Amino acid sequence: MIQDLAEYDTIKYEFKANLKWFEEEFDELFFPKVYHLSSMDIKLANEILDFISQMINEYRDEELLFELVVTLNNIERKHPNLI
Repeated sequence: MIQDLAEYDTIKYEFKANLKWFEEEFDELFFPKVYHLSSMDIKLANEILDFISQMINEYRDEELLFELVVTLNNIERKHPNLI
């Protein structure tokens, strides 16, 4: 039981770290183009966000869901012209 709890904590930590990395990479990809977005940039951004949004259905953990939603909201707030 304790091993399972430690493993679960590790998974949560990794999930949060990966979400932070994802948000930073998304910003790096699209922020420099904020005023010069092509239709391909917009399509790619939306495909990426759609894929990540689909993860919401796969997780039952409220804390992980909350972190995922916060990350998506941060991206949408910073990049409204991509949505």
